[in-house]
Amino acid sequence: MTDAACSCRNEGRCAPWCGVDLSDHYPVSVYLNPPMAIARVGRSREPVYAYRWVADENPHRGVQTRIEPAPTLRPVSVSGDGHWPHRLTIHHPEGITFKDRHGRIRPVAPFFELWARMQGPDGALLDVPVTPRLLHDLGGKLSDLVFTATAANRKAQSRTKLASCAAVARVTFAADSYRPHRLDAISPHLPDDIPLVRPDAPLPLGTIQTFVPNHDDPSCATRLDQIRLRFIPGTGDAYGPPEATTGSASPRPPGDFEPASTLYGGIYKMARPENRILSAGTPWSGFNFRDGGTPKWPTPQDSYDGSREGAGGNWGLIDDTCDLLIEATLTLGGRLFRAKARAFAGPPDFAPDKRPMYSIRDEFDDRELPPATPDREETPEVILDLFRRIFETASMVNLDQRRAWALAGNASILGAPDPDAPDWDHGLSPRLGPKTMRADDAPLAEVTPDYTPAVGDVRVAKGGAADRLPFTMVVQQVHARMADSPVLRDFLARRPERVRQIVRPPFARLADLPRRAGITPPAAVPVGRHDRPASEGGNTAERGDPPRYRDPRNVMDQTYDMRMPPFMRHSMGVPLSITRRHYDLLMAWLDKLETDPDWRADALRPEAKASEE
Repeated sequence: MTDAACSCRNEGRCAPWCGVDLSDHYPVSVYLNPPMAIARVGRSREPVYAYRWVADENPHRGVQTRIEPAPTLRPVSVSGDGHWPHRLTIHHPEGITFKDRHGRIRPVAPFFELWARMQGPDGALLDVPVTPRLLHDLGGKLSDLVFTATAANRKAQSRTKLASCAAVARVTFAADSYRPHRLDAISPHLPDDIPLVRPDAPLPLGTIQTFVPNHDDPSCATRLDQIRLRFIPGTGDAYGPPEATTGSASPRPPGDFEPASTLYGGIYKMARPENRILSAGTPWSGFNFRDGGTPKWPTPQDSYDGSREGAGGNWGLIDDTCDLLIEATLTLGGRLFRAKARAFAGPPDFAPDKRPMYSIRDEFDDRELPPATPDREETPEVILDLFRRIFETASMVNLDQRRAWALAGNASILGAPDPDAPDWDHGLSPRLGPKTMRADDAPLAEVTPDYTPAVGDVRVAKGGAADRLPFTMVVQQVHARMADSPVLRDFLARRPERVRQIVRPPFARLADLPRRAGITPPAAVPVGRHDRPASEGGNTAERGDPPRYRDPRNVMDQTYDMRMPPFMRHSMGVPLSITRRHYDLLMAWLDKLETDPDWRADALRPEAKASEE
């Protein structure tokens, strides 16, 4: 059993399994790759092409992230008439567009590949693509491989706590069933329940399908005969009961940036006529996120932009975003192998060249891996990438709106009678009211007061014609410089205390939490130089107290201030921070820059060091 000859002619750069004799190897497990993927809804029939992030160093704009096209798997009809079954070919797009020629949003539709982990006679493991030929050589066939896909939208269920308000679809099919399988969801319910989604009017959550193996080009770089699935999510529509037509917002209460107004007639268009297919009279219709006086997680609590008007009841809408679980079961030689993967179908992303501050991978690393150890060569690149991501995230944030919203929340949490009173937070540091980011917010606020001299101590900033969003402009200007390698290294090396002061610590792990919140001191961040005697380079007297991890039980640790990222919100309604692993690595690197002359020299003279090498 030898793998098919490879046509890529990579001269020694082929995959490890390419051309290997597998006759003495045995399957240990199977898995789907990727194990987790992000899908995005859209009405176009043509999904977005693949693309990759690259760094663009422009002398006029500095270092920026941009996207460039990547080789893309494209289904083509085997019969040539456009209908299924399909097989996959490689397409090399010249550019990336996110809408088709009709203006419809193109969805993001991820592929999943099936792989087998094989063990050789010496015990070594080798990962190989699962193909019809591999299954045949192992004594199996395509029909022995069965996929089960379960898609669910449980937004309404998470509020009402009733399964009858969920929408769940499940399909099971063999690998050689090449037609697109519809993920039509309905609501599970008991005899006395009114199902939100009826069986005669299911909620379309997308399709999933496999493809006819393409044996024309057996390249290990693409392996088009490998077994793959593709999930195409829904169109991004809203669905509701018959009464979900238009919502009125009259009168509209005053907001932070707009006065009170009276608007007549239908303001909010909700579900299109053909999408008013949900049941009326369910617990989800009329559900009010204010009921009980407790937060309704996850957020956002409402289901369309208008349900907060008036009494706050909703119209019973849901959309066709969903979570998807794929399970593969393969029977070989009396053994059962299983593999699982997940996908999350969310709304479109219209800032694809702006990377998030941290990724899903960073979240898993933060939970599973031990603390990162500073490395003289790698750590500067990791920190630089982190600060570039922070800049890209900050460049999309309306900081003026976030600041006004967060300060109103601070006043509510701490019981201030008037969130716009300039000095209601007197004596607190950092400042939590209108004086945050102003001169009285020293030592945190350094450049912001100088950049915004015309802005007073107000919660809602009133900019001029040239700076309508004064705080937003400042954060972009400051962080744009930090995206440049020499500037960032110089700043971190010369002002480590400023970094410790301005970066918001993450929440502590359970093991670090004090037994009694507010009484037992919270865990401090390990800061090497703080504990060193003066004879070894320490400057404890000048340093003051070291930073500490936050405690979610502490009210003050739930308030928003200008520490980085300023006024940004976590999905659970608490101030956002970088990951614990990133934070610990940043603090450890600052210690190195203070205590090791060689590390400090590297940071201050990166170009000179590179030229010497």
